[in-house]
Amino acid sequence: MKRVCRYCIPVICLLIFISSCRQQPQRFVERGFYYWKSKLLLGSTELNSLQQLQVQQLYVKYFDVTVASDGNGSAPVARLTADSLTLVQLKNKNIAIVPVVFITNETLQQSDSAALRSLAKNITVLLTNISKQLTTEHYSELQIDCDWTQATKAAYFFLLQQIKSQMQSSVLFKNSLLSATIRLHQVKFSSRTGIPPVDKGLLMCYNMGNLKNPATGNSIIEVEELKKYLSGLSSYPLKLDVALPLFEWSVLFRNNQFKGIVQTVDPSTLSSSICTKQNNRYRFLVDTSISNIQFYKGDVLRYEESSSAAIKETAGYVSKHLSSINQQTRILLYHLDPLLLSKHPTHELEALYSRFHQQ
Repeated sequence: MKRVCRYCIPVICLLIFISSCRQQPQRFVERGFYYWKSKLLLGSTELNSLQQLQVQQLYVKYFDVTVASDGNGSAPVARLTADSLTLVQLKNKNIAIVPVVFITNETLQQSDSAALRSLAKNITVLLTNISKQLTTEHYSELQIDCDWTQATKAAYFFLLQQIKSQMQSSVLFKNSLLSATIRLHQVKFSSRTGIPPVDKGLLMCYNMGNLKNPATGNSIIEVEELKKYLSGLSSYPLKLDVALPLFEWSVLFRNNQFKGIVQTVDPSTLSSSICTKQNNRYRFLVDTSISNIQFYKGDVLRYEESSSAAIKETAGYVSKHLSSINQQTRILLYHLDPLLLSKHPTHELEALYSRFHQQ
């Protein structure tokens, strides 16, 4: 009897281990970063972080599409240029570039079917021209970034279909995936905003609050706000990659009215003789000019950041609620910048990526 029991214990432990593995299936995760500057130029800080974190994709904004300055049609702005050494270094590290094109919602509002067909062709042509300068011969994916609404859904989805058609006749994008960014409201209200006709989506887990509302605490990331929008995430029918924020900024209000985003002034460095602080709000006591920006007495800067705790909690919630169709997913961090990397050490970013391995 003792001999039987001696063998029972290891067997029971093995069964428990197997059961726990079944309850916690592993997700295959690819790692990426966004790069959102108009010149692709990476220093040693960025390159070392990419290597240490084993990043495989760099999603780079190639240009924006907005309404033309004369109000007629659309036009590309902020066209990408690239440092040749950076391109060589990325290639040597086996980091693939994924082009991203940002399209304003206003562009869709002013475009009919003919204009959208032309826009799809123009986007593909410009991507080809930029890629020649970058000596890139093929991409595995093209991503379109647009905060479409119920009113512009039909135009946007038609444009995506036209872009997909143009891709298939382009050597640069032959057999490549087309992806689209998905905002939180487009998940919660998907019955109204629809599901874009793309191969996969990219869930943006940031910019979830009302930026222009003076009462908003943090428009970049608030976990409880995110949960309100993503309670039905597991039933979203489109395969999703996920993007998490690292960035920070300050939002300027004058007479309780939104005036813009300020990224060149760190409010924490302002002296008490210039402004008073209450939580994350800084109220100016005097007129002053800082970094070529004019501030007036009574102006308020609301400092917003992506705190480590908030990002970690967001990652845990989203990982748990992703649909079972996402057995393989890409996790992107927004965005690659030496200052942001200095505030989010490598071990912290490693933990964010790793959080998505477990479902």
